[in-house]
Amino acid sequence: MMSKEDMVETRPRSRAKVILLGLLLLFFVAMAFLAFSVARLVNTVNDGATSAIEPIGDRVRSLFVPATPVILPNPATVVKQINDLSRLETASYEMEKVVTADSEQDGLLGMLLGESMVFIGYGKVYAGVDFAEMQTADLVVVDPDTVMVHLPPAKIFEDIPVLDNDRSFVADRDTGLLTRADPELETQVRQAAEGAIREAAQSSDILARANTNAQTYMRNFLAGLGFTEIIFTPDTPAPVTPYQQEVPKGYYLLPTATPIAP
Repeated sequence: MMSKEDMVETRPRSRAKVILLGLLLLFFVAMAFLAFSVARLVNTVNDGATSAIEPIGDRVRSLFVPATPVILPNPATVVKQINDLSRLETASYEMEKVVTADSEQDGLLGMLLGESMVFIGYGKVYAGVDFAEMQTADLVVVDPDTVMVHLPPAKIFEDIPVLDNDRSFVADRDTGLLTRADPELETQVRQAAEGAIREAAQSSDILARANTNAQTYMRNFLAGLGFTEIIFTPDTPAPVTPYQQEVPKGYYLLPTATPIAP
């Protein structure tokens, strides 16, 4: 049987053991909480670092992305397309011409052998530009927006008939008492009427109008190819410095000449 002194000595030892166990438990809880906090902090730092690194990586990668090259139209190809248009009628001149003709015999001979005619001629003259005459040197591409063009001079198309036979007619014709109608006289009168109408057209503004209208047509044609500034020159344009493409910041262009479309 334990004495009173032994019982008193055992109680302090049991209390010390309980306190020690409690401290150990608190230590493990504190360590677990600390480990959790550290892990969470590491994950947060990693996420922030990744977010900060990604824009830098994108920037670095962009330095190695080539800029899209600007392709200039090939002048030879454009001129070939223009040549295919061939002749373009861009202006016309229409008029009526009265032509008289006679055998130039007076008096009694005129009454017996003479002949006269009054001819009303209606005619139309066409003028324009023959694009088949354009050469490659007549078109210079300055940059993606600008092109210089020299058009062939406007001219009257001589091979197009002038007289309108459906509207032209002999208004009056007289022959002498002893002669027959000369079949060549009407032909000569028609030729005279055609020449007079063509000469009147030459004296008009038909060539100036034909040239202006040809420029308007060509401006629309080249605008369809993407050009916004079309410059017409009176002579073959001089060569220009080859176009150098501007490269946006953060990009690079291969050290080659600006490509030209085939």
